Amino acid sequence: MPNAYTDTGASSLGGSVGGAGLVQKAYDRLLEFALRSEPLIRSVADKRPARQAFPGSTVVLQKYVDLDQATGTLTETTDPDAVALSTPNSVTITLNEYGNAVLVTRALELFSLADVDPAIANIIAYNLADSIDTVAMTTLRSGSNNIFAGNATAVANVDAADTIDSADIRRAVAKLRSNKAKARRGSMYWTGIHPEVSHDLRAESGNLGWNFVHAQSNPAVNNIWAGEIGEYEGAFFIESPRLYNAKEGADQTPLATTAVTVAGTSGGFTVGVASSAVIATRAEVGDKITATGMGTGAKITSIASSGANVIFTVDVANTTAVATTAAVQVTPVTRVFNTIVCGAQAMAEAVAEEPHVVIGNVTDKLMRFRPMGWYGVLGFAVYRDEALFRITSGSSIAAL
Repeated sequence: MPNAYTDTGASSLGGSVGGAGLVQKAYDRLLEFALRSEPLIRSVADKRPARQAFPGSTVVLQKYVDLDQATGTLTETTDPDAVALSTPNSVTITLNEYGNAVLVTRALELFSLADVDPAIANIIAYNLADSIDTVAMTTLRSGSNNIFAGNATAVANVDAADTIDSADIRRAVAKLRSNKAKARRGSMYWTGIHPEVSHDLRAESGNLGWNFVHAQSNPAVNNIWAGEIGEYEGAFFIESPRLYNAKEGADQTPLATTAVTVAGTSGGFTVGVASSAVIATRAEVGDKITATGMGTGAKITSIASSGANVIFTVDVANTTAVATTAAVQVTPVTRVFNTIVCGAQAMAEAVAEEPHVVIGNVTDKLMRFRPMGWYGVLGFAVYRDEALFRITSGSSIAAL
């Protein structure tokens, strides 16, 4: 009689297997957090109200205006006429409420394989810093002084070849010094640069490029190996993916035309991966898309998978339903980056209530819903426009 084995059921390892279902999947109870970038943009706001008169929904900061130069000679026996002080310049900061919240159920706390409360507190705290930093970035890039890299003359015609170089940094620093902007550290101006832009700056060839200059200084050689930017052309560089970037530049070469295999709706459509491998794997949010029945100028706002299909949502309503087998073409749009070069008091902030984590009251009848979030009231404004420049460029590796 053959031997009978009670084993793991090797043909189906990984589920509830074996004669008695004794072998189960094992889960790690330590959940890792998503990859994060360090918030840093808010630190640029080094000007704040010092003697605010009273609370208000807006805060007005003022700056004296210097007298015109008096270069004429005085007459010994004539008393010179008095001149009036000019009206101070003012900058208004509008304060707004900001916040976010999640609602944790008692059941989740009881049933979850991981400790939920500390994780949610961590996620809320990061969301606070991340959100406020984005608000600060929106203000910081709103200054009027802009330098276009390469041959670009407007955001809409920036392409991947319009990369930053040393001349752009020199120009921004020269303009700041000409505007009498105070430095942020010693004689250096603060520069925030995206990693995909710093790649191009450091890859610049020739004996005037960043790499050549740094390599000639022995103490700085190790900085190159570590990938640090350091100080260059009168500026010190902070490299961060938090610097503004968006697909809003020039159109690139369209991808191959493909066909929709599932009909679309007014807000988007689904394509089968088998017949649309090109757009399913290479299309990105922000790219332009065209198809019969689709609204003019449509851009992709989200891409999601659904079984064997890919769902594209667009930002304009379709004129008609996108028909099955309709020709679809995606045109990649160049990603545009902002590098910020600034001096002291380029940006100001006013705070009525510092953003902070809030543990909400449990108010439901059975005390099952436990709110947690963050809240703050503050605002930002460009304080000294003459101390703020942005460099608008593409990146040679943005599409990789």
